[in-house]
Amino acid sequence: MRVSVIVITRNHASYIGDSLTAIQQQDYKDFDLIIVDSSTGDEQVKTAEIAARHGAKYVPEPRRGQALARNTGLGHTNADIIAYTDDDCIPSKDWLTQAVKHFNDPNVWACTCRIVQHDKAGAAELFEEVAGQDLGGEQRIFTKEDTGFGLGFLLANVTKVFAKHMKSGAPVPFGIGHGSGMIFRSEVFKTIGDFNILFGNSAVKYAIEDTELFYRILRSGHKIIYEPAAVVRHRHKMTAEEVFKTRYIYSYTGSALMWKTRGNPRMAFMWCGRLVQLLIKNLQYKITGNKSLAESFGSDLKGFLDGWKACRELIRSQAAEARAVQQKL
Repeated sequence: MRVSVIVITRNHASYIGDSLTAIQQQDYKDFDLIIVDSSTGDEQVKTAEIAARHGAKYVPEPRRGQALARNTGLGHTNADIIAYTDDDCIPSKDWLTQAVKHFNDPNVWACTCRIVQHDKAGAAELFEEVAGQDLGGEQRIFTKEDTGFGLGFLLANVTKVFAKHMKSGAPVPFGIGHGSGMIFRSEVFKTIGDFNILFGNSAVKYAIEDTELFYRILRSGHKIIYEPAAVVRHRHKMTAEEVFKTRYIYSYTGSALMWKTRGNPRMAFMWCGRLVQLLIKNLQYKITGNKSLAESFGSDLKGFLDGWKACRELIRSQAAEARAVQQKL
């Protein structure tokens, strides 16, 4: 199967060369490499030069937004399989081999990868504690049944409101994987559509377009595989303040997605459960004097409420626009 590897980037010329080198060294050889660049100024010039040195197709994208950049890349490929990673990520040599093998099953429409820390730089340990992306070493298969709601789901998840960070234990569609390493059958985009720009640095402000697409894939009746043998090392050098901002972003976008899809009882229950969880943990760490976790969950709670507000405003705006169109007809 022919693969296109799409790397989206913005002002990370100092990182992306290592990422492209790792991709070039894949033991799966039937692929091409596409760089979608939203950089500015000298960074754009440098990135274009690095892409040329690595034999990659360079696609400038002046508009900002992760979902938009991912969709732009789709317009430059006709491959069977579309793989995404980021400019600060270093895939293992067998990344594509370990992931692509699952697409021999025609009902598998996506495969997610294990994302691990590249090093211990900056506040990496704090990041892993409160926002870690490593979903563990157990392969998992997700299906439409995992998006349903019932007594079993309720009993299995009600105690999770007391958890600090659920990681792989997070209810679907969370805990499936991350945009740093995700692979799709091209049929996904032809059948259920591209990444939703409302959830990728657009109306909802921050990026959760990966999780939103995972949700649509499962609801369409197809499978997603989490393959821990397909490893991507994520190089982040965050300060503690940047970790707290990341927690804000995760909660903001998660709240918006759950509220937007609350017509599914599962998502409505998760929205309520997440709010209770954040209130409990925020109070717990304030009482116990754990400053870093108190600040982390404080950022979480603020992000959750801000994301809810933004999504409500978006829904009202869309409804008003729809009414205006109807009145003109």
